[in-house]
Amino acid sequence: MQIRIASPEDLEFIEGAYDCARAFMQANGNATQWPDGYPGRIDAEEDIAHGHCFLVADEAGPLAVFSFAPGPDETYAEIDGAWHSNADYYVIHRVAAVRGHGVGRAIFTFAAEHADYLRCDTHDDNAPMRRALESFGFRECGTITVANGTQRVPYDWIKDSSTGAAPN
Repeated sequence: MQIRIASPEDLEFIEGAYDCARAFMQANGNATQWPDGYPGRIDAEEDIAHGHCFLVADEAGPLAVFSFAPGPDETYAEIDGAWHSNADYYVIHRVAAVRGHGVGRAIFTFAAEHADYLRCDTHDDNAPMRRALESFGFRECGTITVANGTQRVPYDWIKDSSTGAAPN
């Protein structure tokens, strides 16, 4: 798998990936994480304009999209719980895959190669994402409230400075 920065030419794929992920979540007990067309084209356009939108691809073409951006992120300003660090961080948002296995690991590996401290959040009902985060070494931090007023489970990951790997 390769990861590359997305361009405006990728918008059709990105919108389709968001729709695919939304349908998957709704069919698998997570009907409220991405309501009312969020994320959508405007979110992708903004991520692309800021250089924060990335695609995961293989020899057959794109298979996933995600946002990777430096913090601070207002979503994480208040937490019921505690982050494991107050260091500068990068965030991973809007992960959407249309096919493939190991996409989450590829995304997290890419992010860990570019930052020493990562934050991400997901819905309590998003079991596949929670498993992917935890298997990579992300640790649950409590609860946050996102812009639409709903709760999310925040995670963070800190690179082990002695090995460059995730802590156990």
